[in-house]
Amino acid sequence: MSLLVFGHKNPDTDSICSSLVMTNLKNKLGIDAKSCRLGEVRKEAEFVLNYFGVEPPEFLESVGSEDSCCLVDHNEYGQSVDGLQDATILEIVDHHKLGGITTATPLSMTLRPVGCTNTILYNMYIENKVEISKPIAGLMLSAILSDTLIFRSPTTTELDIEAGKALAKIAEVDYEKYGMEMFKAGTSLDGYSVEEIVNMDFKAFDMGTKKVGIGQVMTLDIDSVLSKKDEFLTYINASEFDMLYLAITDIIKEGSYMLYKSPDEIVANAFNVEPAQGVFVDGLVSRKKQLVPNLTPEVEKF
Repeated sequence: MSLLVFGHKNPDTDSICSSLVMTNLKNKLGIDAKSCRLGEVRKEAEFVLNYFGVEPPEFLESVGSEDSCCLVDHNEYGQSVDGLQDATILEIVDHHKLGGITTATPLSMTLRPVGCTNTILYNMYIENKVEISKPIAGLMLSAILSDTLIFRSPTTTELDIEAGKALAKIAEVDYEKYGMEMFKAGTSLDGYSVEEIVNMDFKAFDMGTKKVGIGQVMTLDIDSVLSKKDEFLTYINASEFDMLYLAITDIIKEGSYMLYKSPDEIVANAFNVEPAQGVFVDGLVSRKKQLVPNLTPEVEKF
């Protein structure tokens, strides 16, 4: 059976592209692998796939004891495919914190503190002396630009910048111009419901004894979200999570507006702001580097 390669649920551009890029690498190295996704392809990733002429990964609903898996862009059961505890995990490639997955057998694990999983994959291609085609370069570049906000995010490292610039040459694009086109295509919220926007890029975390959800939506049309603030809060407050935070990130202003189900004290202490629904937090653009580490110690106090 093929090695199943997939990113996390509610897949973003890095997750979709990582699955395709890693699968291509495995196939080039003589390993039968299949690219999979755990959710719908969003507008941004759809733009990327269409731009570079690549078919999306196949949808994967669940796995079982007969399946062998390679996880990319995540390493937590709660963010992964249903049934993963029964399957065999052969490899993980990720740029997030360790999330508590345990395995019965040894595995290959590559976790590096960079801004994007595809930065790691770029270096894996180099290390394995596998040629990077224009479409694969386009996928990797798109994921890096997406995760680092065209190198503006605090998660950005020199390795991300080096990889991105090298890949832009192979993909034959101006990365700044292409990145803005990608964001414009991907951040339109027309046609999405409140529920779809909250869950568009959503991850669950255990912080102390609390079950916490953190969603993030990046858009150039902030008013389309804030004009429906009451609808968003109704949905957020009815969620099963003890606490839930939605960051509406303004790429141009490089900050986020916060909607939340949470004690005001946590928001005030975590982000050093006067707490209010829709409060703007200057410089807040990263869930991994800012939202999660800022919120965790404050939530754990409750």
